[in-house]
Amino acid sequence: MSTGRSVWHATEINKKGGAPRAFAKKTLSWRLLREGYSGQLPEAQQRSVLRLAFRMWSEVTPLSFREDLAGPGATVDIKLGFGRGRHLGCPRVFDGIGQEFAHAWHLGDIHFDDDEHFTPPTSSMGVSLLQVAVHEIGHVLGLPHTYRTGSIMQPNYIPQGPAFELDWSDRKAIQKLYGSCEGSFDTAFDWIRKERNHRGEATVRFSTYFFRNSWYWLYENRNNRTRYGDPIPILTGWHGVPAQGIDAVVHIWTWRRDERYFFKGNQYWRYDSDRDQALTEDEHGKGYPRLISEGFPGVPSPLDTAFYDRRKQLIYFFKGSLVFAFDVNRNQVLSSYPKRMTEVFPATEPGNHPLRNLDSAYYSYAHKSVFLFKGSAYWRVASDGDRRRGAWLPPNSVFPKEPISGKWFDVCDVHTSTLSMA
Repeated sequence: MSTGRSVWHATEINKKGGAPRAFAKKTLSWRLLREGYSGQLPEAQQRSVLRLAFRMWSEVTPLSFREDLAGPGATVDIKLGFGRGRHLGCPRVFDGIGQEFAHAWHLGDIHFDDDEHFTPPTSSMGVSLLQVAVHEIGHVLGLPHTYRTGSIMQPNYIPQGPAFELDWSDRKAIQKLYGSCEGSFDTAFDWIRKERNHRGEATVRFSTYFFRNSWYWLYENRNNRTRYGDPIPILTGWHGVPAQGIDAVVHIWTWRRDERYFFKGNQYWRYDSDRDQALTEDEHGKGYPRLISEGFPGVPSPLDTAFYDRRKQLIYFFKGSLVFAFDVNRNQVLSSYPKRMTEVFPATEPGNHPLRNLDSAYYSYAHKSVFLFKGSAYWRVASDGDRRRGAWLPPNSVFPKEPISGKWFDVCDVHTSTLSMA
């Protein structure tokens, strides 16, 4: 089989002309038919690859896919199977090796030609079952063929390697049918690392993270999307911190200090980035977690959120409609605080302000601005650059709200489950 353009055509069957149609519901069930298993790969591996293929679409849409092993066949939304020639009662006959690898009915079923040499994602030989499955699922969900370079919906099979991702055009096309992912966050933050290059010069690198419930996403700012394979359980990536519902993450870094803290309820944890785990005790043997009132006197708990202003060396803690500015050098709240959020972060447009009960706030090194999150919206705080361009802007002024999904793309909940007999 060629490593360049090969001669197969994935077929989209029974799609009428006019505007694309989409499933009316956001949770879809699927099943690999018992009579439709392939003889080429172990059953568990076939289902695993298909599960991953569905997940790739759920990572960029509000859709959820559930593998249903037990329900009546008529209730399953997408049925899949392998066959040769005349197969599975299908009116379209497969043609043997080459040409057509698979075909799909719009809003219906998917069939794979078992005369082809399908291989798992880890293999560089044969035809990637994952790649073909992602293409065919796209058809079932309502996408037509496209000739855009890099798109999984091109009519000709072009090997893309084991770690291929959906192209930007694929993500935007499917979101036209099913919408973008929206939702609030428990916290968002940039994780800062100070490094030195080969010339010994100090550099700063950062990664952006979003936490929601018990899951987290790493946001790839260069690619303007979440990392392939996210979300991941918090306990998997952040050892020793609470499993869910984290209120805030703060990184205090000065020339003398480099300390990272997680806040939840009335407690906080210090995180050791070198050992990649929360500390159980400090250098004096004093244990963690600790009460917020003990380590940050004058700060109320539980918090709504917090962020660190490195230039001023202040932590801004938010509680209800109030803001507490905490001086990290003096270890105390400034005497002029607390203040109302609308006073510290005034609106540029009257009435367009989160007012109280923020979900999250963080300083973005990618955008060089502070963002306030509430529900599915964000408010950007004017930066020094904004103020230089618009002298009328007061300090920390807040621009009108915008949808989170319009700036941070594809931060999607991914629900993978298998419905089976107990």
